[in-house]
Parts: sequence; structure tokens; C-alpha cells
Amino acid sequence: MKLPSLAIKNAQFTMTIIALLVLVGIVSYFNMPRSEDPQFDIPITLIEVVYPGASPTDIETLVVDPLEEEFADIDNIKKIESQIKNGGARLEVTFHYGSDPELAFNKVQLAVSSVKPSLPDGVQDLLVLKATPTAVAIVQLALWTEPTNYKQMEFYAKLLEKRLETIDSVKKADIWGYPQQVVSVDLNLDLLLHHRISTTQVIQALQGRAINITPGFVDANTRRFNVKASGNFEKLEQLENTIIVSNDDFLIRLKDVAAVDFSSQEPSYLAYFDKKPVIFVTVEQRIDSNIFSLTKAIQQELELFKKTIPEAIKIDVLFEQADSVESRVNGFFNNLWQGLILVGVLALLFLGLRESLVVIIVIPLSFLIAIGWLDFTGFGLQQMSIVGFIIALGLLVDDAIVVTESIHREKAKAKNMVEAAINGTKKVAWASVSGTVTTMLAFLPMLMIASDTGDFIRSMPVTVVLVLLASLLLSLTALPLLASKSFSLKPTKVKTLQHYINHFAETIYSSWLLKLFKFRWLVIVVAVASLLAMLSLFNQVGLSLFPKAEKSMLLINVEAPPNSSLSFTNSVMQKMTLFIEKQPLVEKIALNVGNSNPRIYYNEIPKRGVEKYGQVLVVLKKYDPEKITSLVSVLRDEFSQWPQAKITVKEFTQGPVTDQPIAIRLISESLGDLEQVANDLTNKMANTEGVINIDNPIGVANTELNLQIDYDKAGLSNIDINLLDKTLQSIVSGIYIGRFNDINGENYPILVRNKNPDLNTLSDVYVTSLTGEQIPLMQVVDIRLQKGQTDYFHHQKLRMAKVSADVASGYSVKTLTEEFIHYIEQYDLPMGMYYTLGGQEESRQESFAGLTQIMLITAIGIFAILVLQFKSFIQPLIIFSSIPFAMAGSIIGLYLSGLSFSMMAFVGLISLFGIVVNNAIILIDCANRNLAEGLSKKQSVLAASATRFTPILLTTLTTIGGLIPLTLYGGGLWQPLGIVLISGLCVSAISSFLFVPVLTELLTHSKTKSNIAQEIKR
Repeated sequence: MKLPSLAIKNAQFTMTIIALLVLVGIVSYFNMPRSEDPQFDIPITLIEVVYPGASPTDIETLVVDPLEEEFADIDNIKKIESQIKNGGARLEVTFHYGSDPELAFNKVQLAVSSVKPSLPDGVQDLLVLKATPTAVAIVQLALWTEPTNYKQMEFYAKLLEKRLETIDSVKKADIWGYPQQVVSVDLNLDLLLHHRISTTQVIQALQGRAINITPGFVDANTRRFNVKASGNFEKLEQLENTIIVSNDDFLIRLKDVAAVDFSSQEPSYLAYFDKKPVIFVTVEQRIDSNIFSLTKAIQQELELFKKTIPEAIKIDVLFEQADSVESRVNGFFNNLWQGLILVGVLALLFLGLRESLVVIIVIPLSFLIAIGWLDFTGFGLQQMSIVGFIIALGLLVDDAIVVTESIHREKAKAKNMVEAAINGTKKVAWASVSGTVTTMLAFLPMLMIASDTGDFIRSMPVTVVLVLLASLLLSLTALPLLASKSFSLKPTKVKTLQHYINHFAETIYSSWLLKLFKFRWLVIVVAVASLLAMLSLFNQVGLSLFPKAEKSMLLINVEAPPNSSLSFTNSVMQKMTLFIEKQPLVEKIALNVGNSNPRIYYNEIPKRGVEKYGQVLVVLKKYDPEKITSLVSVLRDEFSQWPQAKITVKEFTQGPVTDQPIAIRLISESLGDLEQVANDLTNKMANTEGVINIDNPIGVANTELNLQIDYDKAGLSNIDINLLDKTLQSIVSGIYIGRFNDINGENYPILVRNKNPDLNTLSDVYVTSLTGEQIPLMQVVDIRLQKGQTDYFHHQKLRMAKVSADVASGYSVKTLTEEFIHYIEQYDLPMGMYYTLGGQEESRQESFAGLTQIMLITAIGIFAILVLQFKSFIQPLIIFSSIPFAMAGSIIGLYLSGLSFSMMAFVGLISLFGIVVNNAIILIDCANRNLAEGLSKKQSVLAASATRFTPILLTTLTTIGGLIPLTLYGGGLWQPLGIVLISGLCVSAISSFLFVPVLTELLTHSKTKSNIAQEIKR
């Protein structure tokens, strides 16, 4: 290879190019995007339906079925899942991986638009939302007034929303958690009856006045004037003075029969912070922006905004994702520096001062060059790319150590350091290239994982590959150049560990190896038996997907009994606050009544518009695993005893959007059968240790108030049924009749209603007949309480019940899921019912299926490179013998540490494929060189084993040293990966020292010196 000599002979050019690459990396580091988690889009679209007062079957028939039928014409849909509940529904449309998320969203939006005109008038809201992980709030603010004034709060919250959206890196801002502000027309039913005025008369009069019709324009000679007639009300007096009824005897205005004022609509979502009613303001980050600079810009804008608002308006920060990102990024960089120090110390102990300095210089240069390249690929700095740097830390020094050690050996034979640097690098150059390429091949196939999980981890293998490429380039250019300038031909007086280990390798190790050659078959049998024994522990290592997210926040879900009002849910949550705030770890508490907290984590999809539901966001002072586990236990123990509501404590988890870890779908068209089997399965889960937070919506039915109309009586009384329904709607929920524009330009809906209706209100309702008579409502209807319908799901348009649950710490998701599968299979399911799996088991099967193919592709790719290098099938097979031992070692590590075989552990196992073969490549390459120089096969292997003992030991130790901080302090997501790599490397290193030499001596064919010499030359 001529690259080392070219680099040394053109030293100025070499240093200029390297300086340029490093400079690009430094600029990229300060300017590249930063975020907490990988930013990627997933092709999932959500449709939220709000239809107050509608039963689940009505929503299914009138809303969900038409939407699902329309979606059937859209291509590439993988799954449609609908949750149908009282007063609303949520449809989730998942497209096949690889579909364009933006195009998928537009297709669903178009389908919804085509169905919308045919939906019932009672559908209040129909939202089409993206489930993309980037649509996450990075800042959540609380705004309130003292005393509470929602109209004023809304005005300034909207103003703040607009100001925040002027910041370049802000994608959008939103406001949440307050009752819609309206101009209310509160009818006085007694006065209406007294004046013999019906509610429909009031509505018709106001609607006629509020219609905003633009007549056009008129010309007057050379001037043109727009003509304005009736339209939106602009003053309350205009609304109050609207004439409802007039004749020769009297005049009835609106103010005579109703109270008109600014007010709040019946709330569906209330927010509280620090026990005060507030409005939440959230901000989303634009893709490819820097979260730290954006947060700073938001803080500056907030300070300017505070100077322009009245003193009564208060604003506080509830949550800033930048704090978490800074903590995570700083933590990972601390792990990086700790690993760098460990690697540097090992290099210093083994190689000496000058050699170790050269090796250590290569590390930051490789990182800086790789950062520049990473920025060009479009990836930013977040937890996955940073972990890629940490994994690469232990790998990138391999080339530098091998080259440095080879140059060190050549010093005794060379006339000067330039010759030693060139010859030493040339000797191991192709072996280094081959080893690096095989390692890169272990990571590159991860880019082919066709799932959300693949998108989540994609930046990690890209980072590792780029760092290894930079390291290889520097090891073959900058390193020999630095060695030629800084190393000395004179032997050092201070003997390093390398001297003693070399002595051990050439004496004791060689003699042991010689004895093993005599009992080669026994060695093989013992090795295979040990391998099988280690692999047999695999069944005792549990399987999982992703661990906890280790965030200093908790979510507490509250589900009150059926028919609970929003005020009851609110009262329960206010009482919860009193207990939660006493916990010493708790810093802030936010209540969301009737809704989930705005989306602040990428795999949490908020639940909207459910009166009996609420969510508490608990912000903790700091992340302390032991204290948080203790706090979660205290909260669960306390709230499990509360009879007022079902209260579940949830910790954030890593990974893509999924159901709860355990989720079983029961599919049947019979709601009765679904309810029965789902309830039995729920009881089974409740009696199983380790299962927590069980959710079974279909098992909870509400009670309905059924107004049975006597159509004969209604007909005899000349009552129009449509008029009766409209009267009921106006009294119970109210009817919007137009818009009101205030002096500030704000636009408010006008709501005609009966304020605070209750069950007794129905007895005061009168319906106007076609002849003008006022007929009591109770004369033509009969009130009955009856069992309502439960919430249920659709899966691929079929009715479904979903029973799901979380798993307590220390229990295996796979084991518990298998137990429930066995229960269902033993259960005598009703005719036509079957089940499918959701949750973590479904995600694990999809993800691991892709990883199995990738392992095969990785193995074949590495084998092809080795065949190309060694021109043999036997020697690559010998090299591959290290892989089973690495796998066995990883299983031993997980077993001893008590960790399960997670997604990251599987990634670590794939990484081992390329890492562990490097040791065998170096050894066999050296043995081939010895054969070319005329040594016998046995002497060649012995000499190669002794020569490469130190580089193999040192590269293994440096890789382990680089991974130790990540394993100890990187958290639950990365600990399995570190354990797999470290334990796999330890066992494979032993295999390289003992088993690989024996196989090499046994299976390597004797070749003529000329043939081997020709192969080495190539």
C-alpha cells in the first residue's frame, strides 16, 4: 500500500487536508441540529372525532363506518384501528413502512374532507393529526390571572402564541386547557313561557340578524363604496336589543327573556398549575433546528412579552426539553471523556508516552472529522448519534494501536524513523483495512431495518461507520506521519507493559499453546462443549424491546367511574395534588382534567375530550433511579386504595409509538361476547403478579338517560319532532347562532343556552306546537335510566376489545404475555372470536424479524470480504469461529447482570460480528506472512500468536475501557448494549488466544512460499 509513504512524503499537503476536515467538524459541531431524540416521521395519521351526547353505536354507524369505508380506497394502508367511545372516537391509520408520511397524511385528510359533509350536524370537531415524533412540545408554559379571568387569559395566551410563532425555529405554538370563551345568551325559561315564546323563535330571530352577507359595492361617479348591511354583532347592546317578537300591543327584546354576557362554554378540558386555573402554551421545534438556541430565543421573547402585559397576568415555565437534552448530551459526553481517559491510560501503560500520545491524538481528530461528515448526512446531535460516538471510541483505537505497535516493532530493523513508519504501516495496512471494513459491515446493514425502530436507531450505525472511516484514514496517513516525526529509534529506558506482555507471550503463552497443539481435538471438544453450555442459558435471559426513558417526570392517569362529570374528575384530581405535593422529590404539578397533557414526549399520543379522564404531569427535581422507583411505589400504593377513580402511575419509556407492553386484541362482531371474554381476561391479569395498570375500556358501561317520545301524543298535540329535538338541544347543550367581534378584533361564537341545565330542567321545558301552543315536554316523553354501551374498538374495520397492561419492574414482558396467550388458547372462545397480539410483543416480532435478516446479510458480507483478502474459504471460516463465542459471551453477560435481551442488546450482538473477527484477521494475516518467509506451519502460527498477543489484548482492553462508562452510567437503554459488547469481547478474546490458533494450525493448508508471497504482495 502506497498511502502511508505518500502521506509522509507530502507532509504539508497531508496536514492541510486533515486540518481542513477538522475545521469543518468544529464548525459543524457548533451549528448542527440538537435534540433529545432522533427526529423522524412515521406514516401514522390520527383522526379525532368529538360528538357530544352520541352513543358508541351511533358514532360507529354514523361516523366511524363511513370514514373507514372511505379509507379503503387509499393504497398502502397497513392497519386501521378505531377507538369508539361515548361522545367521540379516535381513528389511527397506519401506513406500510416506506410510505411518504406527508403524502399519507394528505390522502387521509382528503378522505375525511369528502366524508365530512355527510356526517351528522352534532359532530362538533373532526381533527386530522400527524403522529410524527417531531410534533412534540419542547416548552410548556402556564399562563394565568389573579383573580381568574378566562377571557383575559385567552386574549393574552393567543397573543403570546402569535409572538412565539414569529421565532424562526418554532414550528408552531398552541394553547390548551381552558373553556371556550363565548357570548352566552342564557334563556330564562319562565319568562319565555310567560310571553309564550319558544326557544326556536329566539334562535331564528338571532340567526337572521347574525348572518354575515356581503351585498357588494356601489359606484358613485368616480368613487366606489363597499356596502355593509347586517352581519356579526360588535356590541353586547346590539345583541341585547335584538327584537324577538313584536306586534301592535308589545315589543319583546332579547334582554327581556335572556341574560347576555361574555362567558365560558361548558368546559371539556381544564388545566391547573400550582393549584390555579391556567392556560397551557406549548411550542414545537422545527426540524433540523438547535433546541438550545431555540429555547434561548423563547426565553428572550418571553421576557419581552412580560414587559408588555398587565401585572395581573402571570407566566411560569412548567417544562423545558432543553434541560433534559442538556443533561443527556452532557452525560453522554462525560461518558465519552471518561472512556477517552481510560483508553489513554491503557495506551500509556502499554505503549509508552510518545506512542500513546500519537494514539490519543487520533481519537479527537477522528471524532471531529466524523462530526463534519455526520452533519453533511443530515443527522444531528441526539442520544443515538452520541452513543454511536461512544461505541466507536473503543473501536477506532484498534487501527491506531495495531499500526503503532507494528511501527514500534519495525524500529529495530529500520535505518531511520521514516522507513520504520512506512514499513510498519504497510505490514498491517491491508489487515487494518479489512478489519475496519468488516466492522463497518456489521453496522451498515442496520440501515436496512425497515421499521420505526430502524428510523429510531439509524443515526447510531451511521455515526459508528463515519468515525471508523475517519480513524482508518488517519491511521494510514496522519499516524505514520506523526510517528516519523516524534518516535525515536533509540530504545526507551522505561519499560512499558508491552515489554512484559511481549515477554509473557513469547515464553509462557507460546509454551502453553504448543501443548494445546498436541491435544488439539480435546481443545476443540472442550471449546464446543463450553460454547453449547453458555448458549443454553439463552432461554433463561428474558426478551424485551425498550426500557424506561429515565426522565425526571411522571404521568398519572385518572379514570373516574362511568357517568362521572368533569367537575367530579376535577375534584378527585385536586385531592390527589394534596398528596403528591408532599413528596420530597416533586417540584411541579400540572393537572389536565378531561384531557391528556399536551404532547411532550415523542411516543406519547394524548387522549382528548373524555370527561371522566384526566392526567397529572409530575415534574421532579432531578432524575434519581432509586428515589423515582420509591416514589412510583409510594404513589401506586396510595392511589390503588382510592375508590373514587382508577389511578395509574406511568413512567416514560424509550422506543417508537406502541400500545402498553402487554396488549391482546379480541375480535368478534358480538359486543356481548367481547365484553364477557375481555372481563375474564382482565380478571386473569389482575390476579397475575407483575401486571399493573390494566386497561379494559369495553368492560365499563355507562348509564344513559333515555327520553322515550310518545309519538301518538306528540302527533295529537301537533308537535313537530324536529322542533322538539332542536328545543332539547338548545336547552341541554346550546346552539351556536353567529359570531361576535369585540373591540380588540377577537371573534367569539354566540351560544343560546339554558345555563347550568340539570335533570330537573327537563320538567321546565315547553315545546311550541304547530298551532302556537306551549306543550310541556314531560307530556309527550317518558324519562328512563338504562344501561348504556361500553367503549370498544375496531381493528381492520372489525369490532374489537383490547385488554392491555404495563409490567412492573423486574418482570418479563415475554413471559407474562406467553402466560396470557396460554390462558386465551385454553379458553373456550365464542363462535367467530379470535385474538391477535399488540403491544411490545407485536413490535418485538416485527423488529427482531428484520434484525435476523440483517444478521445474515452482515455475516455474508463479512465472509465475502475475508474470502477476497485471504483467497480461501477455510481461513474465513476459522475467523468466523470467534462469532459463536462472542454470542455466548454476550448471553453470559446478560445472564449474570440480570438484564433481558432487548433491542439494544440485539444491536450490540450485530456489532460484535464485525468487531470480534478483527482479532482473528490480524492473527491469521501474520501467520500467512510467516509462512511466506519460510517458517513451518506450526512455527508460523506460534510466532503469529505471540506477535499479535499484545495488539489483540490491548485493542480488546481499549474497546472495553471505552464502553465501561456507557455501561455503568448510560442508563437502562444502553446498559444491555454495553454488557453484550464487553462480555462478548472478553470471551471472543479468549477464543482468539486459544481456540483460533489451534484451528489455524489444524486447518491451514501448506502452500508454496511463492504462492503465499504473491498473496501477501497483493
